Amino acid sequence: MSDTSVVSIQDGTPAIPLKDGLTNLATGLGTAKEKAHHNVWEHSNRNVDHVQLSARFREDWISQKVCKVIPQDMTRQWRTFENSDAAEADEHFNVSLIFREAYQWARLYGTSFVLMDINDGRQPDKPVNWKKLKPGCIRSFNVVDRTRITVIGVIDQEPLSPTFGMPTHYQFVNSPVMIHKDRLIRFEGTELPIYERQRNLWYSDSVLIPLMQQIDNFHTTSSAAAQMVQEANTDIIQVEGLAEILQNDQGTNAMLSRFSDWKAIKSVFGVSILDSTEVYDQKKIQLSGVKDLIWEYLRMVAASVGIPATRLLSASPDGMNATGESDLINYIELLEGMQKDIFEPRLKRVDPLLAAHFGLPLEDFEYEWGCIFPESASQKQDRLVAESTWLCQLSDSGIISRESALNQAKATGLVSEDATVGDDPNPTPITPPKGA
Repeated sequence: MSDTSVVSIQDGTPAIPLKDGLTNLATGLGTAKEKAHHNVWEHSNRNVDHVQLSARFREDWISQKVCKVIPQDMTRQWRTFENSDAAEADEHFNVSLIFREAYQWARLYGTSFVLMDINDGRQPDKPVNWKKLKPGCIRSFNVVDRTRITVIGVIDQEPLSPTFGMPTHYQFVNSPVMIHKDRLIRFEGTELPIYERQRNLWYSDSVLIPLMQQIDNFHTTSSAAAQMVQEANTDIIQVEGLAEILQNDQGTNAMLSRFSDWKAIKSVFGVSILDSTEVYDQKKIQLSGVKDLIWEYLRMVAASVGIPATRLLSASPDGMNATGESDLINYIELLEGMQKDIFEPRLKRVDPLLAAHFGLPLEDFEYEWGCIFPESASQKQDRLVAESTWLCQLSDSGIISRESALNQAKATGLVSEDATVGDDPNPTPITPPKGA
């Protein structure tokens, strides 16, 4: 909603100010009378306090899951190679674990780095000499979060550069050694516009920052509910002349001793002994609706990070006849997109190093992503039955030959690779010619 003023053409005096958007003068909607009109979003600068982020990760199970679940699922089946040597090279340096840890700490702190210790004949403050890489050039890969690395040097101001607006060098805390950007692989949490990232010391934001209020609301509500459970049943005893009894210390001490003994007898023997003038009552706190409120906060967190509640909270699907299959499909598509956008560009820097280190051609590192959530035994059995029935129908109807059906069965794993076409158990009878 923006303010615009209409200026009189005759004398140039400003006329009645106008506003773009829905307003209602009677109710105050869209005007300064509306309370929401004064809401203002401000920078919390919470990403600077990495100690608080660390405390949340260590003490809060929701924050742990938010940071860990997606990286775990993205790397659970990792990638498959047609070339066995490339697969062994990837497994030798445990690239999947490196990427999992790097993305996990990036989600927690906003940015993390994979430090590539490369023997290319140059100092760490120089770009990698990609043309001089030899077998055995990789010394190690190490994951470092942004709390241990600071920005140093100049900022890339070349507009056409792929790293425009980013630092050219970094430096470890308490270390004078400068490290060129070529020797680091950055992983980001919540990515920011270029100028916001510069205000943020060239780091991204933690994914926990927008979720902190909802997470705190959950813990506050659950703690309050736990306190309510302890006070769910409250004993009330009406004592005649109580005000007069409590006027002196002797009466107060006698009353406290009296009901301490009464509570002990009631707890041990399950009976309540009262004077004939005393009236006993009990009030119960209604806890209905508290469970729904707690779960609603958790569902908000799950929806905010794109993780189904069945995965984040190990909860059963909501709704009648719900199986959670559609939520899982959406989640798998999200993870596949993140693998393409986050992991693949960074693997393009790792694979040439692996190829040079083991003396393999780069073409051997062609790969496909594995199935994130492999099918269960029952799902596999149902799929094989459906495929075998389909192939039998196609073969029996003559749409495909028995040899083609066998080849398809081998490709889908219905039969072993050495299976051959057998005799037809129901051969078509041969009709003798007339006059024979």
